[in-house]
Amino acid sequence: MAVVRKIPVKIVEIQYFSENVRLYRLEALRPGISFKAGQFLHFSIDAYDPSYNWPESRVFSIANSPTRTQFIDILVSKIGEYTTKMFDNLKVGDEAWIKLPYGIFNFDDSLHKDTVLIAGGTGISPFISFLQYAIDIKLDTVIHLNYGVRNPDLLIIQDLVKEAENKLSNFNYSIHVEELDGNKSDLKFYTGQLPVNEIVSKSLKLNDPVFYLSGPPAMILAFDKELKANNIKQSNIKYDNWE
Repeated sequence: MAVVRKIPVKIVEIQYFSENVRLYRLEALRPGISFKAGQFLHFSIDAYDPSYNWPESRVFSIANSPTRTQFIDILVSKIGEYTTKMFDNLKVGDEAWIKLPYGIFNFDDSLHKDTVLIAGGTGISPFISFLQYAIDIKLDTVIHLNYGVRNPDLLIIQDLVKEAENKLSNFNYSIHVEELDGNKSDLKFYTGQLPVNEIVSKSLKLNDPVFYLSGPPAMILAFDKELKANNIKQSNIKYDNWE
C-alpha cells in the first residue's frame, strides 16, 4: 500500500462544464505523487501546518492516470458549503493542499478480465483515470463504458472516448443524455437515462465480467439490485459511492 503523502499544489487550470461542474487541474509543488487508477484524494483550500491537524477538506476521485502525473485533475460538483466555497474563491494561481492516495476502488481486479464501467455524472472521474491507464499500458481486455449525463455540456470525456476507441482494441461505449438542449456532440449517444436492464442483459454475454459502479446512490442501487437478480457474484461488483 502506498504511503499517504501531504503535498502542496497550485491550480494551473479550471475547466467549466456547467454552472455547477468544474475540473480543477493541480500542479504538485513537491514530488511524491503515487496512486492507483480509481483512488481518491483529500483536497484542502486552507494551508497545512505540520504542527497542527490536517485542515478541513473534501474527498475527490483522482481524474487522471497514475501514468500521467504532470498534473492532478479533480472533477467538482457544487454540492454543499465546501464546494460552493471552492467555486467562489479558487482561481488559477492559487495554492492548496492534497493528501493521497486513499481508497480500495481501483482496477487491479479487472486488468485481465472483462470490465463493465457504469458512471453517472461526475462519477466518471475514476473511470477517466482507468481509461487513461488502460491506454498507456496498452490493455487488451474487454472494456465496456456506460455513461449517463443530464445534458451534452456534461460529456466531460469526449476526447478520451475517441482516444480509447482508437487505441484500445476491445473498448466500446454507450452514452445516454437525459436532456437535449441543442448542443451537439460528435460522439454517438442515446436519449434518456441509463437503461439498467438492457445494460446488465448485454453485459451477461461477457466472460465473468467485473462491474464498477460510480455515481448517484439511486443509480448504484438500481444497478446493484439488477446485477444481483442476475446472480452476479458480490466479488464482481465494485462500488464508488458518493452523495
